[in-house]
Amino acid sequence: MDSLCSSWLPTQALILQISLIFGLTSASPDSQALKYPSSSCTLKRTVGASVQLPLTSPLNSSIREIEWNWQPENDEKTQLVTWKPQTPTPDWYDLEEIYKHRLNLTEKAFLSIRNLTMEMSGLYTAKIKFNTGKSKEEKFRLCLYDPIPHPQIQIRSSSNTSGWCNISLECEIPGNTGNLTVIWLSQGLPRHLEQRGIPPNSRNLSLSLPISHIKSHLTCVVSNPAEEKNATLHLEDICPWRGSLQSKWLWLCILLMVLMVSLGAGVWIWMRKKMQTRRGRWVHSPANGSPSPSDRGIYEPSDCCDQQPRPSL
Repeated sequence: MDSLCSSWLPTQALILQISLIFGLTSASPDSQALKYPSSSCTLKRTVGASVQLPLTSPLNSSIREIEWNWQPENDEKTQLVTWKPQTPTPDWYDLEEIYKHRLNLTEKAFLSIRNLTMEMSGLYTAKIKFNTGKSKEEKFRLCLYDPIPHPQIQIRSSSNTSGWCNISLECEIPGNTGNLTVIWLSQGLPRHLEQRGIPPNSRNLSLSLPISHIKSHLTCVVSNPAEEKNATLHLEDICPWRGSLQSKWLWLCILLMVLMVSLGAGVWIWMRKKMQTRRGRWVHSPANGSPSPSDRGIYEPSDCCDQQPRPSL
């Protein structure tokens, strides 16, 4: 199985916590890893899936016969089918009704199994017999696991203090009964995150992060040797008011300052024009010796009002 989340998260993703959950207190029959190490399993699948056991030996005229058998866990070996190049159809042995319609042999003599059940795990062996009298075996250990339910990230607590968002999360796995691995991944967070109260074997995550990084997100990845599922939580959903609302208040303050400056400038211009209108009156009657239209202009009060009165005769 490829490395976790290699197709959907960048390599720079920060691993916040790795918690190995080794099942419940009582061992369950679906925990194949309790019986065999994951490294010993040739093929790993979940219940209900399909699998194909491919042979590395090519089909040619040197092969006389191929016989497939199966040894379930803690049980005797069972012969399944025999294939011969001269026979157009494979020769199936008597199988239980539950297995008859789930097994198939391909044109290349690969054993194909569909709708897997937990009982179908075990060791599958293809015995290849050659015309020379020699033979060889190709073995496949099939390990089966219960499907992983979709995890959910539950917010246990959250608070905003002094520009920091404090959160406590839990990666909840409904109906979990098997051995699972839980990994927390992040994207867009600083490396110096403050982690608090993270037990070594827990799905809980507690941390504090600056408000400036609330646009990042956390991902809880749950996996077993056969599959993985994940849930993602956007941190803006936890601390929205410290980020978006604070930005709105900043823009509102800037807008108010612009309006106040514009209003003050308008008032100042209006008052200046009003004063100039009062100081410069040039409309006079011709009978009083006012200047002609061509000589009209703006006169200061000192130009028209500071003349000494003429003495009377």
